Amino acid sequence: MCTTDVEIGGTVQADGWNRGSSVRSRSTTDDLGAKVLLSAVKHVETVGLSLGVSQELIDQICSDAGVSAKQFAQVWSSPDAFMADLFCELANQAQIDRADTETLLTTWQYLSMRTDDLHTLEGRRSVLNDIIRTAAEYNFEVITASSKWRTYAALSTTIVAWPEGPARTRVLDALQASELSFVETMESFYRNVLPTVGYRLKPMFHNDYQPFVVAAASVIEGLGIVRATVPALVEAHFDGSSAGADGNADEQAQEDSWSVSALAFMGVVDAFIEPDPHFVPTEAISRLSSGVDVTPPSPEADAAY
Repeated sequence: MCTTDVEIGGTVQADGWNRGSSVRSRSTTDDLGAKVLLSAVKHVETVGLSLGVSQELIDQICSDAGVSAKQFAQVWSSPDAFMADLFCELANQAQIDRADTETLLTTWQYLSMRTDDLHTLEGRRSVLNDIIRTAAEYNFEVITASSKWRTYAALSTTIVAWPEGPARTRVLDALQASELSFVETMESFYRNVLPTVGYRLKPMFHNDYQPFVVAAASVIEGLGIVRATVPALVEAHFDGSSAGADGNADEQAQEDSWSVSALAFMGVVDAFIEPDPHFVPTEAISRLSSGVDVTPPSPEADAAY
């Protein structure tokens, strides 16, 4: 959690306390703070986020945590100080739901089953389409439906209403850290996957994946917010196919059905990436066989374009 200066009974402790007692006091207040924050996070995930906090709500949260009002005052000197720490904790926890390395591992396994398609431009485009469609729909349905992400989205807009000051700055710093952690994880994902299926960033982006990551995430998360008001529009699907060779149009349509989130995501992808004219299928297939390289290629490796 984001730490605050500890005041006990509203008075900052004097310098004359012996060091051992100070350490024990800090440990105790940290434990109490952790209990209250855990209770508060559960409350937010149940009823949602609000900008202010009443004494009645603090009493309820403390009661649920088994912490008295006097103990609460040992950790936080005011409700605003408590809210700042709670907001920081919510921002930190949002990292869990927004990105994970399992997505890269799952995609890598999928690519290992599509190696034959990497030999042709049409095949590589088909693989890219399937990856993007699956990733977009997964992110939209799972991530934006999670309580942690909803809280993160609400917090990102709520904090701007706070007055300027140290507390607001700390929360914004925590949100920034969460965002940068997400960008770093997804940057590693795209640096591994896109070159493996024969695509690269367009030269204008100078091998910087971060604008692409932010743009793609904004599409998914923006649709997640809009879904609350116009779910029928956001959750619509469209048939991007014609009948297959056997004439089974229904089966083919089901396979090529695109959601709004997947179509919007693909629009961002096509704006940022292009086929790599130097792609060597055998090298990509060999790389797939050797396992995941989670270290992104250096900019120097792509300087040729």
